[in-house]
Amino acid sequence: MDLNLNLITKVSESIYRVEKGFVPNMRIPAQFYANDVLSPLLLEELEHYSSSKGVGGFLPAVLQMANVAALPGVVGVKLRS
Repeated sequence: MDLNLNLITKVSESIYRVEKGFVPNMRIPAQFYANDVLSPLLLEELEHYSSSKGVGGFLPAVLQMANVAALPGVVGVKLRS
């Protein structure tokens, strides 16, 4: 699975936003909080998943968040930054 990592933007020192389009049918952007230690690990996890074409292992945390943002019951968002 090819993921467009350019759709993940750093909003502030510890806030990241996953824009609509990261996974098909995302209804809202997703947002997560990560410090300087955790954020490289999350992005590395995504890169590894993408390069392995999703074979083996588990779904990365950021991808799971994006999948939740695509659920039919999600209708709105209020993001703070």
